[in-house]
Amino acid sequence: MRRIAVLLALLCSGTAVCAAPVVVHADAPHVVIENIAHTQVIQTTGPASSALSWGLDRIDQSDLPLSSSYTYTATGAGVKAYIVDSGIKADHVEFAGRVASGWSYRSASQSTLDTWRVSLGSCKTPTPPDTYVASDHPFDVDVFDYTSTPSDVGSPDNEGHGTHVAGIIGGTTTGVAKGVTLVPVRVLNSCGSGISSMVLAGLDWILTDHKPSEPAVVNMSIGFNTRDADIDAKITALMAEGIVVVAAAGNSGTSACNTTPAATPGTISVGASTRTDTEASWSNYGTCVDMYAPGLSITSAWHYQGSTANPYSTISGTSMAAPHVTGAVARYLQGVVTTTTTATETWSWLDTNMTKDKIARSHVSPPAREGFTPNKLLAMTSPDDLGAVTIAADTRQLSATWTSEAGLPYVMTTSPGGATCTSTTFTCSISGLTNGQAYTVSISGTNSFSTRRVFTTNATPVGRPVPVTGLTATAQSQSLAVAWTQGEGDGTGITYTATATPGDRTCTSSTTSCSITGLTNGTEYTISVVGVNTLGTAQAVTAKGTPDGKPEIPTFAASLSRSKSISLSWSAVTTSANITYVVTSNTGDVVCRTTQTSCVVDGLTNGVTYSFTITTSTANGQVAATSLALSARPGFTVLKTTVAKKSSTLLSRLLTSVAPGKKTWKEAGLCRISRGRLVAPNTQTKCVVRLTVAKSSKFPAMSTRVTISVK
Repeated sequence: MRRIAVLLALLCSGTAVCAAPVVVHADAPHVVIENIAHTQVIQTTGPASSALSWGLDRIDQSDLPLSSSYTYTATGAGVKAYIVDSGIKADHVEFAGRVASGWSYRSASQSTLDTWRVSLGSCKTPTPPDTYVASDHPFDVDVFDYTSTPSDVGSPDNEGHGTHVAGIIGGTTTGVAKGVTLVPVRVLNSCGSGISSMVLAGLDWILTDHKPSEPAVVNMSIGFNTRDADIDAKITALMAEGIVVVAAAGNSGTSACNTTPAATPGTISVGASTRTDTEASWSNYGTCVDMYAPGLSITSAWHYQGSTANPYSTISGTSMAAPHVTGAVARYLQGVVTTTTTATETWSWLDTNMTKDKIARSHVSPPAREGFTPNKLLAMTSPDDLGAVTIAADTRQLSATWTSEAGLPYVMTTSPGGATCTSTTFTCSISGLTNGQAYTVSISGTNSFSTRRVFTTNATPVGRPVPVTGLTATAQSQSLAVAWTQGEGDGTGITYTATATPGDRTCTSSTTSCSITGLTNGTEYTISVVGVNTLGTAQAVTAKGTPDGKPEIPTFAASLSRSKSISLSWSAVTTSANITYVVTSNTGDVVCRTTQTSCVVDGLTNGVTYSFTITTSTANGQVAATSLALSARPGFTVLKTTVAKKSSTLLSRLLTSVAPGKKTWKEAGLCRISRGRLVAPNTQTKCVVRLTVAKSSKFPAMSTRVTISVK
């Protein structure tokens, strides 16, 4: 049989180091002497209020002084935390129904319990300096510890240590991970003691209970006074299943490299720090300790406290440091893919985020082979506030640059719209925004512990307009109705110009439509639209369009009377292309169809008044809505229609008639008739000369008039 030294380290105070007496069970040859595990606790105060623990306060910031706050987002929801300890008071207000059914050594057979009792003894007869206080235990310790209870699933707690540890891990107000599922694994009795076989049985149960890929962490705030190969092997098996194991370093003020589970390869071993960032003098140290966490005077849930039934207590120890780390691990595991997450990856994450070189060491000269504990303090700090933030506005884009903690992801968000970008390199750009739109820009730092909105400002993307889309040119008479869609991302403050080529006639608008007028029906135009703002001009977009509508008629017409014919002329219609002029007589006959602006009607009777109408049509069949009328008599010959200013021209040189009757001349305008001559004024004008011829034997009375231009 093995003979193993027994460590009794309960309720050490101050800087005292507990003794390690050797117990030999020679009088009990039927019992295998086993390694005894104990809680790593130093209790320094009695019950306390449920005020914020300074431990929570410390781990969410990099530096002192404390901020009296604990900032977090992840809560460990969906993660199992196995508490290898004295059980958990499941109905404690801190746990809000998050304590799952676990395992208890009390569920073993009565014979097994009787065997274990021989090794552990009764809490009522403790080994000095420990004392037994009945009121510290809700239940009679001998009945509770050594009566086989198959229905026991780890609750209640008759010692308090497990409840306190669970409260630090996942208490609603005292815990690091406030949504974690707590699973009691009772391997310690009402004195906080257990033996190797009890611990092995509890670890075996965890292996059975744990499901593949289920996120889980084991807290072992217990310690043996030597290395235990069987326990080490079982812990290795847990880690092989992807379970993270966190262990208390121990409270003997010596090297942790000689104890299980603190020195078990792969565990995260935790030493204790004080609220002044000093290594607790009683905390085990050395290279087998991975880090520090708050462990002195930590307030957490408690199982019972005499007649007052105080639900909280303040105690100390590496047992209190380890659950701070366990809670942090639970928060980490909440957000990772557990099928691929290993204990090594979890440690890497912890190590990356820890606060370095903050702890003043109490053990100033440890043995060289054991070395110092790494100067790393658990930290779940929120991202740093940003420094030197610059927002740059560009076309449809806002960009930010800043200075801050390297490697942390920051999320830039614009509102309205909620567009985001994420960066770990101190710069981020969001494109696809609307020019001229005022946005609220916020930049939030995010890590595994929390999200902090660290910067907010207003900014507006600016840039020259982008090309319009959906350009159309709808035909109207002598105009085109132009419409378009504003380029995606363009805002206000843009003036659009539409130009028709040929001719370069334009229209402008601050909306998305306008009409170009003064165009020629039947002519195909190229329409181009550009947007302009104070920063430049957009690229032109083009479309084709052809105005269409009923043509106009000539604005005036004239006739020249000749013997038995009349020469008709009219002004050209310029508002429609490819015009055909149609001249119709008063009898309804079309006497002329031409694209020219004149025609001659022959075969007429001198002295008879003829009436004509002139209308127009286009190549596609559009016909004018009205017509132009004029009348004339054949029998006159117009000789001249232009005279010079201040000139005096014989009337017979302007107009003659084939009729021999008496001729009477009249003038309407600025010219005057004097002695058979037309006298022109000293100004450019038009004069109308009228010649009336009296009836003769062969000709009826007839008259005509001619417009004379004075130039």
